[in-house]
Amino acid sequence: MAAFMIYGAYGYTGRIASEYAATLGLQVILAGRSDRKIRDLASKLDTKFLVFDVNDPFILDAALKGVRVFLNCAGPFMRTASPLMAACIRNGVHYLDIAAELDSYRLAEKLDAEASEKNVMLMPGCGGSVAMLGCLAGYAAEGIEKPVSIDVALLVAGSMSRGSAVSASENLTAECLKRVDGELIAQDTTATDSFDFNDGKGSVSCFPVTLPDLITIWKSTGASNIRTFVHVAGNAFPSGDLDALPDGPTAQEREANPYHASVTVAGADGTVKRAALHTVNGYTFTPLASVQAAERILGGEVVRGFQTPATVFGSRFVKSVRDTVLETLE
Repeated sequence: MAAFMIYGAYGYTGRIASEYAATLGLQVILAGRSDRKIRDLASKLDTKFLVFDVNDPFILDAALKGVRVFLNCAGPFMRTASPLMAACIRNGVHYLDIAAELDSYRLAEKLDAEASEKNVMLMPGCGGSVAMLGCLAGYAAEGIEKPVSIDVALLVAGSMSRGSAVSASENLTAECLKRVDGELIAQDTTATDSFDFNDGKGSVSCFPVTLPDLITIWKSTGASNIRTFVHVAGNAFPSGDLDALPDGPTAQEREANPYHASVTVAGADGTVKRAALHTVNGYTFTPLASVQAAERILGGEVVRGFQTPATVFGSRFVKSVRDTVLETLE
């Protein structure tokens, strides 16, 4: 059996991840709940496959035999993360996912000691904003002895996939949160701030949102005061009948809508550093970064317990995805 499994492989992001893994020559098992869809994809990519549901522990244990790294692309993650993390810990398998919901990260925090005891790594958000913003924050924090506050914003461009839209509608955190003195507290939803993404458009207004980076950046940098923001360009957050949405943006639409991010890091000594990140569209970045993470873990880059891409691979990890630039701002 191959040592790498992608679950939810026939979903929009899962399919891109599976195709990318195949181009890298990785021996991967494709898995999911739909027999027909997974068979069709496995046939196309000439790879092994398994069909199973996440709700039966005995079936999960059997499916994970021989697997070393498990990438969960099946949302909503409120339904899949808990049984799959538990199964990976039981079976000594490193767990990755692409979740954007805070609950997956709280769960990983809760399971940290248990995973560490079993020499298992939990890395929710191995791609997406957690990799982008975590690496950007780490890059900006280099040379600052003790970061105390980090404000970070993501410029989201282009349309959202149907799966992401449904997952977001079911899992939006009721509160807008920020981290103050190490604690997550309510953030005023009207407390916008301006960020310059260094994309030639100057400073733009960004609105506060609850991103999992409130947990992951705290873990990777130790900064006890963190705020997360988003600036939306285009129709990134659809309304209406979500089930009627297309699977996701086309390759051409993704190419036309790159992502940007901006961060300000302040140190205890008053030092302030700003930096920006420029990369491909999030729906391109996430599967590519996730498979890159899996490949590196298969190669032995492992730290047991709850981890982030920045803590394990360093702040330059984002540059493993094509057309990604990190730059310091004046």
